[in-house]
Amino acid sequence: MKRLFLVFCIVIIGISVFSQNTIEGYVYDTDNNEALPGVNVFIPELQKGVVTTGKGYFKLSNLPDGLFKIQFSFIGYKTYIKTLNLKSVDLKFNVKLQPVSIHTQEVIITGGSVGSQHENAIKIENIKKENLTDAPSDNIMKKLNAIPGVSAVSRGNNIATPVIRGLSTSNIVVLNNGIRMENYQFSQDHPYTIDGSDVKNVEIIKGPASLLYGSDAVGGVLNFIKQQPAPVGKIQAQFATSYNTNDKSTVNTLNVKASSDSFFGGITGRYHSSADYCDADNNFIPNTRAADYSVKAFGGYRNHKGVFKVYYDYNKLNLGITNGASVKLINENERQINNWYQNLDNHIVTSKNTLFFNKFKLNTDLSFQHNHRRLMGTLNMSFYTLVDMSLNTLSWQVKGQYDFSKKNNLIVTAQGIYQNNTNAYAPVHVLPDYTTNSNSLAGLWQCSFNEKLFYQAGLRYDYKTIEAPEQQKSAVDTDTLPAFYENYNNVSFSTGFTYKMLQPLLLRFNVASAYRTPSVAELLQDGVHGNRYEQGNRNFTSQRNIEFDLSLHYHTDKVAADISTYYNRIFDYIYLAPTNDTTPSGLDIYRYNQNNATIYGSEISLEYSIVNYLKINGSYSATVARQDNGDYLPYIPQNKINTNLVFSKKIDNNVKKVEVVINPLYAFAQNRPHIFETPTDEYFLLNMFVKTEMNVLNTDIEFGIYANNLFNAKYYDHLSLLKPMGYYDMGRNFSFKLKIKI
Repeated sequence: MKRLFLVFCIVIIGISVFSQNTIEGYVYDTDNNEALPGVNVFIPELQKGVVTTGKGYFKLSNLPDGLFKIQFSFIGYKTYIKTLNLKSVDLKFNVKLQPVSIHTQEVIITGGSVGSQHENAIKIENIKKENLTDAPSDNIMKKLNAIPGVSAVSRGNNIATPVIRGLSTSNIVVLNNGIRMENYQFSQDHPYTIDGSDVKNVEIIKGPASLLYGSDAVGGVLNFIKQQPAPVGKIQAQFATSYNTNDKSTVNTLNVKASSDSFFGGITGRYHSSADYCDADNNFIPNTRAADYSVKAFGGYRNHKGVFKVYYDYNKLNLGITNGASVKLINENERQINNWYQNLDNHIVTSKNTLFFNKFKLNTDLSFQHNHRRLMGTLNMSFYTLVDMSLNTLSWQVKGQYDFSKKNNLIVTAQGIYQNNTNAYAPVHVLPDYTTNSNSLAGLWQCSFNEKLFYQAGLRYDYKTIEAPEQQKSAVDTDTLPAFYENYNNVSFSTGFTYKMLQPLLLRFNVASAYRTPSVAELLQDGVHGNRYEQGNRNFTSQRNIEFDLSLHYHTDKVAADISTYYNRIFDYIYLAPTNDTTPSGLDIYRYNQNNATIYGSEISLEYSIVNYLKINGSYSATVARQDNGDYLPYIPQNKINTNLVFSKKIDNNVKKVEVVINPLYAFAQNRPHIFETPTDEYFLLNMFVKTEMNVLNTDIEFGIYANNLFNAKYYDHLSLLKPMGYYDMGRNFSFKLKIKI
């Protein structure tokens, strides 16, 4: 039997070795039939692309057999997505792109397999890098605030954790290019060590995604997709710099990448520094300063057998913490960080590989992460390093996809995560030493019954163990933390469909279950964390939920509209809440609790092109979240209306684009706070920017001036962790950004 299996594998591999294809053709404008130079032609699964020549010609060679999505994208034109069925025969075809003011869909990769947004039963937002660049904040998580249903709990400008439909921390999953990030994400004070310097776009799943990504994906998923390789035969370089007047922050980024037909690679470096930010009264907020830098590198090899990629990310962050102790020590608004700050190091090494066997694709991912988290106090304390933890995470995934046809495939995935946390000699052990081991098996079937109906259904099984040996509570506390061992398992499912009711109208419905094992913090925490004492509960059961999503999507050349509503029923919801108890030293005691809860809400977005150079878009998002006992859940964002009036026009071949955007933002009062929160008043912000893209001596230059909070409003955001201390959000800020592409 083993010999037969070996022969079968050799035959399959042998077939793939001799299977290679070439595709070529021309890209034209639909209206005038003129050739379009500079169109990006890209096959995501192969990580291979070219740019059309002056005559609109493209050619891609050395391609494997199989079904692949190819995307043609060009500024000012509707993205064209085509499914290629490569069968060892060269393909020649021409493409006509339609001029549009509104883009309605892109190729996405987060939904289990590469496909278009309109083919997914789960709505997946796709936010491009240029839209993230236009956001006023330097923090990648706060840049996502403009997306309906997405917010951020923040401690100033540099510490922010994402919120999706009212859920955050351990209830959502953040992916770095498809790899689950592990950053001690159980607390809102612990930011993800990702800066977006090498990000091409962000894909967002709102709602349960445990089927695809396992425990914790109860509220949704953020997937930060890395930049694609340079076009074949090209070397590309880009330098970007920016300066903010309010917190005197500077960001400098350099990116270089190159690609041949077979090999590709690149490197990115980033440095960011900021002083303390100021409120509308020009009062600086002590110790909101930060300094961080990163180095990202990738390399790969591709041929007609497969694609093999390696990524390395390193992030180093020093983030000031505004607390009762630090504000007494800081008298000047400066950059230097000496007292009360997080000292974070994060390394990620990832190997992502794909083999092609005609109708069958095999993906193997392997990743190692090392996250080192230290909390620094003051030099006059007996311990300068108060917390010193290291989290090592090894994760793997094997995914097989079999394409029965262009519209019918089956995906089977096996995943595993091994994790180990250790404490160095420090007086505070926020978490004990522990190990976790998770393994899962999942299947997802996707099928189009006809041109109108697309269906998805899947099932997943997870098994996880958590183990902590008997140990001292900390380096200075000789009390013993008893040993702990527990295993958890769960079955989750998802099913849904997309139905094209009319040519421009899509109906989506999805029902999904998700689960979350209690985090180590929720189970075993029993000590000081920040300025309070936190206690877990060893008897917690897994948190489970079921969510119903219904949405309508309408799009024409002039109009795009989305209306969605959701109902999320959560059983044994775990949350941290203050109590009336204190420690002998006077610290407030917070305890984790479990209670059933319900979260429901809606999101509406509308975009209208008045003329081809002027459009208006707006969105409204609302979330209500409460427990069965009547209490509202904590950290629920304010309902918001966010609009944009966009003027964008090409002047000539040298001035490629002039863009002016006016962005009014209105946040409703939050009058449904948690019992230990206070209500938050409404606020109105006016933001705007002016940007131009020019070509000077064959070099693309982009320059922009951005104004945030132009009217200098004095306000609190409900998700600000500085609000209880009486510190307002940022006042008026001007940003100057320059980008040079070579």
